[in-house]
Amino acid sequence: MGPISSLLLIIIVSLVTSTSLYSYLRRKTKIDSRYLYIDNPSVASLSALTVFFVFKPYLSGHWLFTVIALVCLVVFLAFALTMIRFWRVPRRRVTAAPGQIVSPADGRVIYIRKLTGDVIPESVKGQRTSRLEELTKTSLLNEGGWHIGINMTPFDVHKNCAPISGEVIFNRHYNGKFLSLKDEASQGENERNTYVIENDDTKVGVVQIASRLVRRIDTYVKEGQEVEKGEWIGMIRFGSQVDVIIPPDFSLTVDIGQQVYAVETIIAEKNEATD
Repeated sequence: MGPISSLLLIIIVSLVTSTSLYSYLRRKTKIDSRYLYIDNPSVASLSALTVFFVFKPYLSGHWLFTVIALVCLVVFLAFALTMIRFWRVPRRRVTAAPGQIVSPADGRVIYIRKLTGDVIPESVKGQRTSRLEELTKTSLLNEGGWHIGINMTPFDVHKNCAPISGEVIFNRHYNGKFLSLKDEASQGENERNTYVIENDDTKVGVVQIASRLVRRIDTYVKEGQEVEKGEWIGMIRFGSQVDVIIPPDFSLTVDIGQQVYAVETIIAEKNEATD
């Protein structure tokens, strides 16, 4: 087999391996389909070229070893690229006006619920629920509002920001048992951290919910601290979901299924006062 046909065969094997891996990640973690067309061909091409020029199977004849090395390299590069995306700290500029709320997290909106003053919000993922009873210790729920759930994948930035400017009036951490998210009780027992941020006329709640792979949720702020809209307030290692509680006098500007981005995406804006 000549070098050109060898290279073509290696590229095909690499692309099949990489596509299978990214398709699996899409099914398991709900990553955006664009990564099948961005990261996937990049990983496949780099792996194929590296193996071709390093091992030269058309000269050595060690095809079995070449294929094994190729598969391992595809997995390694895909993991490395995912970790780069996971740990990156993007420089983003807040464009939201004072009466607008920005998303605290990267991810996809998985539910939007209307809250009434006598209902304790529940974080939900599939059939798994967790009552956010800690929010009853503040006045956030007195008048109801909106409850938005944002699902995060390993490809999303995992730092979370303040959705509004104001004072952190509530910051509570709850240790978990690191159960699988497949467990029915997992979201009630997994680690989470809850914040309430308040300014002159608005209170917003942010709840970070961890997955079973998490070792901890980092929080960068303390109660009584002033934060600016878009300022990083914490990070989930590795994350699953961020929920946002928004006052009733705001109109939502996002829909279920929409991809949102921390700091940049406006998720709600204050209703204009009427006489």
